[in-house]
Amino acid sequence: MTDRVHSDGTETDAAATQPGSFRQVVAVFTRDRMATAGLIIVILFYLIALFAPILAPYPDEGAGKPNASALTQPPSAENIMGTDQLGRDVLSRIIIGARPTLLVPLVVVALAILVGAPLGAIAGFRGGWVDTVIMRTTDLFLSFPSLLLAIAITAALGRGLFNAALALVISWWPWYTRLVRGVAVSVRQSDFVEAAEAIGLTKMQIVRKHILPNSVTPIVVQATIDLGIVIIAMGGLAFLGLGTQPPSPDWGLMISEGRSVLLSSWWVATFPGIAIFIVVFCFNVIGDALRDVFDPRTRR
Repeated sequence: MTDRVHSDGTETDAAATQPGSFRQVVAVFTRDRMATAGLIIVILFYLIALFAPILAPYPDEGAGKPNASALTQPPSAENIMGTDQLGRDVLSRIIIGARPTLLVPLVVVALAILVGAPLGAIAGFRGGWVDTVIMRTTDLFLSFPSLLLAIAITAALGRGLFNAALALVISWWPWYTRLVRGVAVSVRQSDFVEAAEAIGLTKMQIVRKHILPNSVTPIVVQATIDLGIVIIAMGGLAFLGLGTQPPSPDWGLMISEGRSVLLSSWWVATFPGIAIFIVVFCFNVIGDALRDVFDPRTRR
């Protein structure tokens, strides 16, 4: 089955006309119980983040209000995960802290895609000096480890959740530029692109209607895995005191606050650490399952 380009420039290709893509996703998640469990757990965590003030047993303590009558209490029926050095319920802190820990990385990855994907598509399709300028700029950013670059940018901009998120966007967009550029280079010689040029579509129209849509699959797979990595990066910045600032809750900040009492009050840092581990592990499992669907070389 061959690719077709309609008179309005929209593309219909063999993969798009077959109804199996969605069915393949469902089939893989149905067969892979670990991926299904990971997806369910991630959804539950995001629901907790959305409804955090309602679900937290002690929302005021979760937001940072101290409780002098319950300093560093171990897990009990009243405080399932114990309390921290200021008497705040650890479970409530984890629930309220799920918002910056889980929702901000979504925004970071989305903005990185919005910046990096169009640049990669333009570079790969246009070629020439445009490709050279964009990719050399990308290489400049990629020459630094992403987390190290984010630390340097946050230190320059100042501490805070917004600056930490902005620093991660600045350090993350080049990965999507390089990813989409590779797709654009392979697609630009395709028959449907040549047909689109023949009917008079401009280069930007071809990028928007053909190059970017053909990049969706690798972007989705990469973004799923990157969400877990960005969660760790955000937690790392908070741990170093560059991200979320006290008394606001954040899982990375909670680990940092609990490290000084780890031997005597292990629950303060352990439970937020377990929460990060679970979410990141689930995102990696989901990403592997999506790669099985969209990459025939890895499909089991």
